[in-house]
Amino acid sequence: MPSHTDASGAATDVLTWAEQLFRWADARDWAGPDPYDGLAGPLRRLAVHRVLRQALLQTVKRSPVDLRPVLGILPLRTATATGCAASACARLSASPVWRERAVRLGRRTAAEQMAGRYAGLWRYEFDVQTRWAYYPATVPNLVATTFCAEGCLDTGTLDDDAVRSLARGLLEHLHNGTYFTYTPTSGVLVHNANLMGAALAARLSLTGVLPGASADRLADSARRAAEVSLAGQRPDGSWPYGRGRRLGWVDGFHTGYTLLRLDQAATLLGMDVRAPLERGVNHYLRHLFDGPLPRYFADGGPRRDPNNDATAVRMAAWAAERGFVAADFAHAVLAAVAHRYPGLGTPTGVSRANSALWESPRWSAAPLLDALTALHDALPDGPRPAAAPAPVSQPTAEA
Repeated sequence: MPSHTDASGAATDVLTWAEQLFRWADARDWAGPDPYDGLAGPLRRLAVHRVLRQALLQTVKRSPVDLRPVLGILPLRTATATGCAASACARLSASPVWRERAVRLGRRTAAEQMAGRYAGLWRYEFDVQTRWAYYPATVPNLVATTFCAEGCLDTGTLDDDAVRSLARGLLEHLHNGTYFTYTPTSGVLVHNANLMGAALAARLSLTGVLPGASADRLADSARRAAEVSLAGQRPDGSWPYGRGRRLGWVDGFHTGYTLLRLDQAATLLGMDVRAPLERGVNHYLRHLFDGPLPRYFADGGPRRDPNNDATAVRMAAWAAERGFVAADFAHAVLAAVAHRYPGLGTPTGVSRANSALWESPRWSAAPLLDALTALHDALPDGPRPAAAPAPVSQPTAEA
């Protein structure tokens, strides 16, 4: 690892990469493929059964040839991507250029806030069928709502009425009285989503635009939800994806979401979660990395995925800022993964069979932009990244 005398160069590298990545995605109007857009084409009308929906979605996702043009699946600009990117840009808003970008993306995201029955929330722009749930594009979900709401709150692009609508929708449709649910119709406890809801509720309770009773209800709901997921932490420090049969796996980016949102919620609520955070970070670093290279599943083999890799950079920056790891590690993780992303030079180790995955604004560009600006914000004078390792083979990722 190079010495810390190269600190200013590292900061320049991170900002340069952020600029390149932003320009790449913005030139495409933040539109592109998505790993889960298989039900966005005309064939979705024929997939009337869960098995057919899942088969179509997974076929498009895993195909060695991009089937989207043949199936009439058009590039999508998702509010989740622009919301995540808005938060990323907002960290650099001391620069007028980045401030303009943040506000522009925040306004785009705010314009997609739902009206009607689910007023105040956000959705995916395509139907999704997973092994445990089906949620059509007409229904909000907690992950989209969190990324979009955070982007709008970070950029000040929601007015007071919109904030109040968001708070009402969050409690009325995405909270079951005990924890936050992925969708209005799901009763499954998904830990990363529950903690996203807890962190968002805690933040909304402190906005100062809600009636006192509403703010108290949000804070109480956030605290109870956080306690539910704290109770779900395993003795080894890990969290399963969710509660229930076939939801016991542990992967990198969902673990990252869980730790980040637990920390955010606890900070806003004044909860002491240092011990469970330490156990969770210890498991994450020991079992979801091979040196600086992120693993997709705990103790799994090499498997590159843009969202998982970007979240690993984001997590390493957070862990370094919190004192869990040295700053060198965060920059080493970035160096190990950055060469695969479009916009940062010529991607290597990315085959034509999975190029669409890496060209996804929601799954690739926005998460890495978020990680880059978080790294610069947390470690503005960090060490210069080491040279990236030789590429490894790239199997198709799964959810």
